[in-house]
Amino acid sequence: MHPLPLAVTLAAVLAAAPAFAQGAADPAALKKTCDKGNAADCLTLAGMHARGEGGAAKDAGKAEGFYKKACTANLAPACLELSRLVKPEEALKILDRTCTLGSAEGCGVLAARHQSGDGVERNLTRAAEYHQLACNGNWGASCVALGQMMREGRGVPKDVAKANALFAKACDAGEPASCASLGMALRTGDGIPKDPAKAVGLLRRACDKSSGLGCYGLGLSLERGEGEAKNLPKAFELYGWACDNGNEPRACQSRAQMLRDGAGIPKDPALALPLFQKACDGNIGSACFELASMHEAGRGTKRNFLAAMPLYGKACNGGDARACGRLGRLYNGTPGVEVDKDQAIAFFKQACDGGDIASCGALAPQYEYGEAPLTRDQPMAASLYKKSCDGGTQVDCYNLARMSSNGSGIPIDLPRAITLFTSSCDAGIGIACYEIATLSEKGRGMAIDRDKTKLYYKKACDAGEKRGCERVRY
Repeated sequence: MHPLPLAVTLAAVLAAAPAFAQGAADPAALKKTCDKGNAADCLTLAGMHARGEGGAAKDAGKAEGFYKKACTANLAPACLELSRLVKPEEALKILDRTCTLGSAEGCGVLAARHQSGDGVERNLTRAAEYHQLACNGNWGASCVALGQMMREGRGVPKDVAKANALFAKACDAGEPASCASLGMALRTGDGIPKDPAKAVGLLRRACDKSSGLGCYGLGLSLERGEGEAKNLPKAFELYGWACDNGNEPRACQSRAQMLRDGAGIPKDPALALPLFQKACDGNIGSACFELASMHEAGRGTKRNFLAAMPLYGKACNGGDARACGRLGRLYNGTPGVEVDKDQAIAFFKQACDGGDIASCGALAPQYEYGEAPLTRDQPMAASLYKKSCDGGTQVDCYNLARMSSNGSGIPIDLPRAITLFTSSCDAGIGIACYEIATLSEKGRGMAIDRDKTKLYYKKACDAGEKRGCERVRY
């Protein structure tokens, strides 16, 4: 990596500025001094030809030639301008020279090229190194970019506290995006003590300077009444600006949610649909999921499972386990959708592995009973019922209790079964109450207790289990 002798760059800019700014020299005179080795005049003349100003004809070829002369004489601003005129491969060499000469902006542009893979193989580690050089030279955009990389652990070790320090540095230097990023961290206490009021100040400062993230974050604070009094109409307005003008797809999603739910504004699910679509197109996976859910449920549009499926697919591919589970359910047997058990099982497995508890519960009976294409695997079924039960699905606590009570593919464990039956019964699952009553009546895993038996048959009956009603007079 290169040191950053910024004084050299500044001196070059100051040397070049007077003649151009005052219009004291004409193109012919500048050419003569340039030809005699005055690099600053070469830079000035290049700029005049690039813009067609000061009596110089607009001529990209001449501009490039004069920038090249000035760059060869080690004027970093000339090298930076030259890099914008040449082919990508040549530009990289020039940008490297620009950075070596002390141009923080040059280091920043070079970092961005490595980060995006523009004309060079993508290399996040190299990008982070160049962003660091540029940030050290007070190039705010690189402080923002490096902070974001540190926050996410891309190309550098994840360090949210250091990321916030970089955001603070760039914000103090007047970089709106950094103020917005720091404000967002202060909103939630991400790597920094939570301070909603200070967050609002920074987000408003960024929003006032047209930062989409700033307006989006300020909208979140006002919608939730964090750091400032709740103001839903203003939040809705801020989301609109950030969505339409600030390149912030999350704001489109938030605005859509307010329209869908009627949060502080008239409810209009139909108007929410294109906003969810815009957010989905901006790779906000949860927006794709919400849009798919609206198509599936027929909210704001005609119910359309086939329209929902590719949206669930996009969300699933983006890591939203719920969407994978919805696809599994649709393929498993939904009117208008061709049944595909292989696809259903694959999506249920992906969803369950990703933490969608409902999908674990959906898989369990298919393993328990060996529904094609799966072969019967009761221990696997029990483990999936447990996963679903641990996630709060009481019906699967009942299913696990049933298997534990009967020894269905797993060892009989009556204490465990009684605990799980009781939990499910307390949650209103009548058949679980009925099972406790039968265990009490037979003295399985507990002492025979006539009063307890009657109590649980009654609970079963009250919960809709007819067999409990038949036995309640026991």
